[in-house]
Amino acid sequence: MVAPGIKCYIATQKHGIIDVSDDLVEGSMTRRSDGVSSFAFSLQNARRKYDGVLTPNDRISVQMKRLKWVQVYTGYLNKVPLVTAWPRVVHLTSSCSLKRLQYWYWDSHAEASQAMVRQALEDAGKDSGVSDGGMTNVALTVLKKVVGWPESKVHIARIPDNWYSVVENLAKQIDAELDEADEIARALFESLGTASVGGMSGADSSSLTGQYGGYNNAEQKKNGTIIYNVGKKRGASTRDCIAAIMTAMQESRLINIKGGDRDSLGLFQQRPSMGWGTPQQIMNPEYAAGKFYEALFKIKNRNRMELWQVCQAVQRSGHPREYDKHEKGATEMVRDLEKGRSTSDPDGSLNSRPQGTMSGVDLAQLAVNFCQKHPRIPYTQKYGGTQMSILKAEPPPGLDCSSFVQAIYLRGLGSLYGLPRVAAAQYGACKKISVEKALKTAGALVFKGPSPSGIFHVEMSLGDGKTTIGAHSRRAKPNVGIGPTLPASYWNYGGLLPRIAYTTGAGTVIFEGTDEVGGDVVDMNDPTIELVTGADAPGYNPKDPFDKMFGDNAWLPISTADNDPNYFLAQALAGPRALLNDQPLLPWLKNLFSSTMRSFCSAPNGDLIAWYPDYYGMWGTAAKMVIEPIEVQDFEVSWSDDYMVTHQFVVTAPFGTNLFDPSTGTAQSVAESVVQTLAVQTTGVVTIDFPGVWKALFGMDMTEQQAKEYSDWIKQRFGARPDYQQLPGLVGPKAQFFAAIFLFLRQFAFQYSASIPLTFMPELYPGMLLQFPAFNFQGYVTTVTHTFKFGEGGFFGTSVQIAAPARLTGDKKLLGLPMAGGA
Repeated sequence: MVAPGIKCYIATQKHGIIDVSDDLVEGSMTRRSDGVSSFAFSLQNARRKYDGVLTPNDRISVQMKRLKWVQVYTGYLNKVPLVTAWPRVVHLTSSCSLKRLQYWYWDSHAEASQAMVRQALEDAGKDSGVSDGGMTNVALTVLKKVVGWPESKVHIARIPDNWYSVVENLAKQIDAELDEADEIARALFESLGTASVGGMSGADSSSLTGQYGGYNNAEQKKNGTIIYNVGKKRGASTRDCIAAIMTAMQESRLINIKGGDRDSLGLFQQRPSMGWGTPQQIMNPEYAAGKFYEALFKIKNRNRMELWQVCQAVQRSGHPREYDKHEKGATEMVRDLEKGRSTSDPDGSLNSRPQGTMSGVDLAQLAVNFCQKHPRIPYTQKYGGTQMSILKAEPPPGLDCSSFVQAIYLRGLGSLYGLPRVAAAQYGACKKISVEKALKTAGALVFKGPSPSGIFHVEMSLGDGKTTIGAHSRRAKPNVGIGPTLPASYWNYGGLLPRIAYTTGAGTVIFEGTDEVGGDVVDMNDPTIELVTGADAPGYNPKDPFDKMFGDNAWLPISTADNDPNYFLAQALAGPRALLNDQPLLPWLKNLFSSTMRSFCSAPNGDLIAWYPDYYGMWGTAAKMVIEPIEVQDFEVSWSDDYMVTHQFVVTAPFGTNLFDPSTGTAQSVAESVVQTLAVQTTGVVTIDFPGVWKALFGMDMTEQQAKEYSDWIKQRFGARPDYQQLPGLVGPKAQFFAAIFLFLRQFAFQYSASIPLTFMPELYPGMLLQFPAFNFQGYVTTVTHTFKFGEGGFFGTSVQIAAPARLTGDKKLLGLPMAGGA
C-alpha cells in the first residue's frame, strides 16, 4: 500500500541529532547530475524552538517513503533561522554533500598539487584492461588528500568494456579522415610558403614606422631587421634580439661602416685580428649578426643580467654603460618587428623557409642554442604522438628522444614534412650511413637498437666524432641537452635527415638534402614496431587500443615555470595572500569527469558517484524503472533544435582559460600560435558526417548510404551546427577525442526533453532509464524533483526531466528515434 512520508534529521554541533520530521510543512528537493543538488523546506517553529539552534553547514539527512523508507539525500544546511519575533514558519535551504567541493578552494598550479597529480598518474599503473589514463586515480587522490573525502565514499564506474570495441572503429575512421585533412593542410601551407601551421617568414622593415631613438633611416631600419631575423633563425629570444640591436646602435649607429677603432668593422665593430672573421665576412650584416649571436649564446646566465651587461659581455667595451641608453629604442624596434611578423607565430620561436632546407651544421647549432636557451626541459614520455602544441611550446613541457629531433627539425625548417614520431620510423626516413660517419657529421642522427624495426633511442651528432645532443633517460636526473660521451660502439645506426644538406668537417658535401633518401623505409604497419614510446608514461596502458592510436599521453599536464602562466604566482603567494590564486575544486573535477565521459552527483548517503551515462541503454549499465500509465500525471516530449550540434570540436590546452574565440579569432592567456595549432591539430572532432557515429553512439544500424542520407537531411533541414569547446588543464589527443564524444552525445540527447509529473517516487535518481511501455518510449533521467506539503491541500509528487528518447519496440510511430538497447 502506498503510504508517503518524509523523515528529516539534522546533526547540530551543540544539540546533537535533531529529528525535525514532525515540524515539516512543505519542501522541494531537486536531484541533478553534474551539479549540486538542493533541498529547500519549511518548519513549524513553535515556541521559537529552532532559533539559534541550527547553524549553516550542519549535516542533514532525508528519508522518503512510498512503499518503504529509502535514504534519498545527505547534505549541509545553507540558510537557517537565527532570530524570529514570533513563533512562525521558518524557511531553510540546503545543498547536497557536493557543497563541500563547491566551496573547497585549492591551487591546482602549486608545486605540491602538481606533484600529487603526477604521483597519482604514476600510481595508476598499467591496468590489465582498457583504462582512462589514470584519471580515476587522480580524482580519488585529490578528493582524499585535498578535501579529506574518504576513498571508500567515492565510487567511479568503469567505462563499459564493450564501449571501446564499438567506438574503436569510429576512432579509426575519424583518425584516418583527420590524417588526410592534415596532409591537405600541410600541402596548402607549403604552397603558401609558410611550410606549416604556425610557421612564419622573416620580419619586414616596412613595419618600422617609429623613431627608435633616432635610428630610423632606411639603412638603419634595414640593418635592424637583418639583425632581428638572423637572431630568430638561430633561436634567439626577444630579449636576445634587443641586446643585439642595442649593441649595433652603440657601435655603429646601425650603419655598416667600413672602419672604426683600429681594425674594427661593420655593424658590431668586430675585429678580424680578434678572430671575428675576415674583413669581407664581417662587412656582411648577416654574418656579423650571426657571430654576435654565436658569442651571445655562450653567456648562460644572460637572462639574469641587465641588458647593457649582456652587450658588454659580448663586446668588452671600454664604455659598458653606453649601451644602456639604447635599450628603449631597441625594445621599440623589436616590438614593431614582432608585430609585423606573421600573426601565426608572434612569439618568433619557429623559423620556416618556403623550400624547407638548411645545413646540418646549422641544424646542430640550432639544437645547441635551443638547449642553452632552455636548459631545464625534462626528459619525459608523457607527450606522445606528434602534438604540435607540445613541440612548438617555448619551451616544450617535456621531450623524449624522438620528439626532441622533431622539435629541432620543426624549428629549423618550419614544418615536420612528415618526419615520423618514433625513433625506428625516423631511421626509416633517413639516408643510411655508418655510425662513424654520422658522429663526424654535424646534424646527423645516431640510433640505438637491436634492429632497424627495434630502434628505441636517437640523438643528434655535433660532428666532433663523439658528442651528441638530445633527450636522455640514462642519467640519474633525465634531461634534455648535450649527452654523456659514449663510445661509437654504443650506437648501432647512423642516418641523414631529408631536406638537410650535410658536409664533413672538411667541407665535403655528403648529402644534398633532397627528399629522395636511401635505405629501406620502415613499414609503419609492421606489428613488431611499437608506434608509441609509452612504457613509462603515467596512466598509459599498452593494451588500450586508443592509447596505441593516440599516443602515450597523460591527460593532465605537469605545471612548470615555463609552460604555466600561473606557476610563479602559485609559488610566490604566501602568508595572508596564500589563497589569492585558489579556485573551487568542483569545476576542476567536473572538467576531469567530462574528459573521461562521466557524469556525477552525490549519492543518497552523501557519497560521490560518477558513471558513464548510458543514454539509450546500449551498454546495460543504467538502472531501469518501468512506469505505468496510472503513475503518469501528464506526458509530453518536446524536440528543440536549440541543443542541436552537428559538428563537435574540442580543444585541450595545458593551462589558461578563454583560449580561443572562434568569432574573432583572438587568443587569450597562451600564445596565439599555440592556440591555432591546437585547433588545427585537434583530434577532438565528432560529426554527423562519419557513418560510424550513428552505430557507435546511438545504436542506429544504418548502411553507409543511409547514414549519409540521414546526415544530409539534418544539414539541409537545420544547417551545420558546429560547437567549439575548450577544456583547459587537459592535454593530448585521447582526452580531446573522448571529450568530443561525450559532448556530442550529450548535446544530441538533450535536443529531446520532457518534464513529466509522476506520482511520488523517491526511488528515482539521475542516470536512470525510465521506460513507458504504454507509449513505446524510454528516456534518460537528468533531474528529479520531489515536492511535498502537509496539512490542508497537502500532496506528494515527483517530476522528472528526461532526455535521449528511444523506442522500446520497432513500432514505426516513433521511427525517428533510436532503438533502446536490449529492447
